[in-house]
Amino acid sequence: MKKLSITISLLSLLSCEGPAGRDGIDGQDFKFYVQNFTVYSQDWKYVSTGGYTTLYQYIAEVDVKKEAYNYGIVEVYMFQWDTGNDSEVQTPLPYWTQHTADGNTWLEGFNYDFDEKTIAFFVEVRNGTNPPTSKFKIVIAP
Repeated sequence: MKKLSITISLLSLLSCEGPAGRDGIDGQDFKFYVQNFTVYSQDWKYVSTGGYTTLYQYIAEVDVKKEAYNYGIVEVYMFQWDTGNDSEVQTPLPYWTQHTADGNTWLEGFNYDFDEKTIAFFVEVRNGTNPPTSKFKIVIAP
Protein backbone atom coordinates (compact mmCIF):
# COMPACT_ATOMS: atom_id res chain seq x y z
CA MET A 1 0.00 0.00 0.00
CA LYS A 2 2.89 2.37 0.80
CA LYS A 3 4.40 1.74 -2.65
CA LEU A 4 1.10 2.59 -4.33
CA SER A 5 0.78 5.78 -2.28
CA ILE A 6 4.33 6.89 -3.14
CA THR A 7 3.80 6.07 -6.83
CA ILE A 8 0.58 8.11 -6.98
CA SER A 9 2.32 11.05 -5.24
CA LEU A 10 5.20 10.98 -7.70
CA LEU A 11 2.87 10.75 -10.70
CA SER A 12 0.87 13.73 -9.49
CA LEU A 13 4.06 15.80 -9.21
CA LEU A 14 5.18 14.83 -12.69
CA SER A 15 1.85 15.57 -14.35
CA CYS A 16 1.49 19.16 -13.13
CA GLU A 17 0.41 21.73 -15.68
CA GLY A 18 1.02 25.44 -15.58
CA PRO A 19 2.97 28.30 -17.06
CA ALA A 20 6.58 27.71 -18.01
CA GLY A 21 9.50 30.08 -17.72
CA ARG A 22 10.26 32.98 -15.38
CA ASP A 23 7.21 34.78 -13.97
CA GLY A 24 4.88 32.58 -16.02
CA ILE A 25 6.41 33.62 -19.36
CA ASP A 26 6.36 30.88 -21.97
CA GLY A 27 9.92 29.68 -22.49
CA GLN A 28 9.55 29.27 -26.27
CA ASP A 29 10.77 32.81 -27.04
CA PHE A 30 13.88 32.43 -24.91
CA LYS A 31 16.90 33.80 -26.80
CA PHE A 32 20.59 33.85 -26.00
CA TYR A 33 22.85 36.75 -26.88
CA VAL A 34 26.31 35.47 -27.87
CA GLN A 35 29.30 37.60 -28.80
CA ASN A 36 32.96 36.73 -29.30
CA PHE A 37 35.78 39.09 -28.30
CA THR A 38 39.49 39.03 -28.96
CA VAL A 39 41.62 41.03 -26.54
CA TYR A 40 45.02 41.60 -28.12
CA SER A 41 48.10 41.58 -25.93
CA GLN A 42 48.68 45.32 -26.38
CA ASP A 43 45.04 46.15 -25.45
CA TRP A 44 45.29 44.91 -21.84
CA LYS A 45 45.49 47.93 -19.48
CA TYR A 46 47.68 47.85 -16.38
CA VAL A 47 45.72 48.03 -13.09
CA SER A 48 48.11 47.15 -10.24
CA THR A 49 51.07 45.08 -9.09
CA GLY A 50 51.11 42.97 -5.96
CA GLY A 51 53.33 40.19 -4.70
CA TYR A 52 54.48 38.22 -7.72
CA THR A 53 51.75 39.19 -10.17
CA THR A 54 50.38 42.14 -12.14
CA LEU A 55 46.68 42.71 -12.76
CA TYR A 56 45.44 43.90 -16.17
CA GLN A 57 41.94 44.60 -17.47
CA TYR A 58 40.07 45.14 -20.71
CA ILE A 59 36.58 46.66 -20.75
CA ALA A 60 34.22 45.69 -23.57
CA GLU A 61 31.03 47.61 -24.28
CA VAL A 62 28.26 45.03 -24.26
CA ASP A 63 24.52 45.62 -23.93
CA VAL A 64 23.87 43.23 -21.05
CA LYS A 65 20.32 44.66 -20.71
CA LYS A 66 18.66 45.43 -17.41
CA GLU A 67 16.57 42.24 -17.42
CA ALA A 68 19.63 40.01 -17.81
CA TYR A 69 21.54 42.05 -15.21
CA ASN A 70 18.75 41.67 -12.65
CA TYR A 71 17.28 38.24 -13.44
CA GLY A 72 19.32 36.51 -16.13
CA ILE A 73 22.64 34.81 -16.55
CA VAL A 74 25.90 36.23 -17.90
CA GLU A 75 28.64 33.69 -18.58
CA VAL A 76 32.05 34.15 -20.18
CA TYR A 77 34.18 31.43 -21.75
CA MET A 78 37.80 31.58 -22.84
CA PHE A 79 38.86 29.84 -26.03
CA GLN A 80 41.98 27.71 -25.61
CA TRP A 81 43.89 25.25 -27.71
CA ASP A 82 43.69 21.65 -26.44
CA THR A 83 46.99 20.15 -27.59
CA GLY A 84 45.94 16.65 -26.49
CA ASN A 85 43.01 16.65 -28.92
CA ASP A 86 44.49 19.13 -31.41
CA SER A 87 41.36 21.26 -31.17
CA GLU A 88 40.02 24.45 -29.66
CA VAL A 89 38.14 24.18 -26.35
CA GLN A 90 36.06 26.64 -24.32
CA THR A 91 36.81 27.08 -20.61
CA PRO A 92 34.35 28.89 -18.32
CA LEU A 93 35.73 31.80 -16.31
CA PRO A 94 37.15 32.20 -13.77
CA TYR A 95 40.08 30.13 -14.96
CA TRP A 96 43.35 29.69 -13.07
CA THR A 97 46.41 27.80 -14.23
CA GLN A 98 49.70 27.12 -12.48
CA HIS A 99 53.08 27.72 -14.13
CA THR A 100 56.58 26.79 -13.01
CA ALA A 101 59.83 28.20 -14.43
CA ASP A 102 63.30 28.85 -13.08
CA GLY A 103 62.36 27.32 -9.73
CA ASN A 104 59.39 29.69 -9.29
CA THR A 105 55.73 28.70 -9.29
CA TRP A 106 52.88 31.15 -9.88
CA LEU A 107 49.23 31.25 -10.84
CA GLU A 108 47.85 32.98 -13.90
CA GLY A 109 44.16 33.77 -13.76
CA PHE A 110 41.37 35.11 -15.96
CA ASN A 111 38.12 36.49 -14.58
CA TYR A 112 35.35 39.00 -15.40
CA ASP A 113 32.65 41.20 -13.95
CA PHE A 114 29.81 43.14 -15.57
CA ASP A 115 27.21 45.85 -15.29
CA GLU A 116 24.34 46.76 -17.65
CA LYS A 117 26.63 48.26 -20.32
CA THR A 118 30.05 46.63 -20.04
CA ILE A 119 31.92 43.45 -19.27
CA ALA A 120 35.38 43.82 -17.77
CA PHE A 121 37.89 41.04 -18.40
CA PHE A 122 40.73 40.64 -15.90
CA VAL A 123 43.97 38.73 -16.12
CA GLU A 124 46.53 38.31 -13.38
CA VAL A 125 49.98 37.38 -14.69
CA ARG A 126 53.55 37.11 -13.47
CA ASN A 127 55.36 40.43 -13.00
CA GLY A 128 57.10 41.64 -16.12
CA THR A 129 55.02 39.62 -18.55
CA ASN A 130 52.35 41.16 -20.76
CA PRO A 131 49.05 39.24 -20.86
CA PRO A 132 48.61 37.09 -23.95
CA THR A 133 46.15 37.78 -26.76
CA SER A 134 43.00 36.03 -25.57
CA LYS A 135 39.68 35.07 -27.17
CA PHE A 136 36.44 35.05 -25.17
CA LYS A 137 32.78 34.22 -25.74
CA ILE A 138 30.07 36.09 -23.82
CA VAL A 139 26.71 34.37 -23.37
CA ILE A 140 23.79 36.37 -21.97
CA ALA A 141 20.44 34.79 -21.14
CA PRO A 142 17.66 37.16 -20.10
